[in-house]
Amino acid sequence: MIPLWFVDQLQCLSTARPLTLTLSPEDGGEWTGSVPPLATALRRGGPSLESVVGCANILTSPSFSEPLLCGPRWHPFVNHITGLIMNEYWEVTHGRAVPTQAVWGMQPTFEINGLTHTQHGTLTDSLPVLAQTRDDKENDLTDALSAKRAAFAKVSNIAGRVPGLIDGLLDDEDLLKDQLDAIYAVDADGSENSALRRARLLMPLWTDVNVARAATTPAKPALTIDYQGTALGVADLSTGMDAALLSQKTAAEKQRDVTNAKSVLRAADRKLDRANKRWYKAWLLAFPEETPEGAAAQSQIPTGGGTAQAQALLIASATPLADQRVQLNFAPASGAHATTKELQYQLPGEEEFGHSTPITANQMTVGPFDPGSTVSFRTRVANSNPGFVTSPVVTVIVAG
Repeated sequence: MIPLWFVDQLQCLSTARPLTLTLSPEDGGEWTGSVPPLATALRRGGPSLESVVGCANILTSPSFSEPLLCGPRWHPFVNHITGLIMNEYWEVTHGRAVPTQAVWGMQPTFEINGLTHTQHGTLTDSLPVLAQTRDDKENDLTDALSAKRAAFAKVSNIAGRVPGLIDGLLDDEDLLKDQLDAIYAVDADGSENSALRRARLLMPLWTDVNVARAATTPAKPALTIDYQGTALGVADLSTGMDAALLSQKTAAEKQRDVTNAKSVLRAADRKLDRANKRWYKAWLLAFPEETPEGAAAQSQIPTGGGTAQAQALLIASATPLADQRVQLNFAPASGAHATTKELQYQLPGEEEFGHSTPITANQMTVGPFDPGSTVSFRTRVANSNPGFVTSPVVTVIVAG
């Protein structure tokens, strides 16, 4: 099924433009219609993934004269397989920086390599602003490319049709026809440069033809050609060529602006990403996981470039057995994202959980322990993110 985000893109097109969509065989072959009925039909489901690829080729083709509002970017942060919006790289960094700011506020005088809490906040706030600037520049580029396509479409259309019109008006013996060979040798639809070259060759011929028509008795009017309901002459072709050349320059300038905006955003993202990671490492060294500051950092700040923080593996039950061992069961739904899991226990008289054993199943038995002793258990899990996550402590009195 074509996802709804793609259907929404169809509505960026004018209501009058017909669109032919080639569907996969099981969806009924070719479908042609104007945009609103087509969008309605797609919302009912039906066209498969194969159709999405076909639509992408149609709507992003240079020959498609009315581009989508989003222009050449065409949903760069959409997974075109699932239709789900994905985070941009800077959003991941910003998403980590925001809770970093909150946790840092617990000790606002803390600094890392000369970076203060306030400076980090300023850098954090700058990313959405820089991203908006980039998006604005890309929208400007989209407008410039649309204007360039329109300008060159006009030149190409005139330069493509007028030579044939002149050829039909001139007698076979007219020497002006000799200029047509060089014009016909250039394909007006081949490229922007080809359109301009053909227009340049056409200009003097069109001018000569007008002079010859004016010299007849009675004088004939200058040759014109219809373009979108307007009669255009040789002066309009000249003006159109100037507009096309200007549109090339403008599009290149807008492309440069986009490149610069992207570079500034990338640089700010790298700086903030490094600051986030260095701060996290230094913070946990200054405030271990047992402190409120350390616990807040581990529980609130996403780390690992997209890898979710490991969730605590909870002890569902701890049952003392007759042979002085203890059977433990772990909650099946807990411990998400953990790649290493261990059971830690604390014996009477010990200050730390100094004993551990790997957890390989949802149930395990440990011991034996001294009869009648009190043993405390907890789990500790981790993944590629820094630090560990521990579960609440469960205390058991060993059977006597």
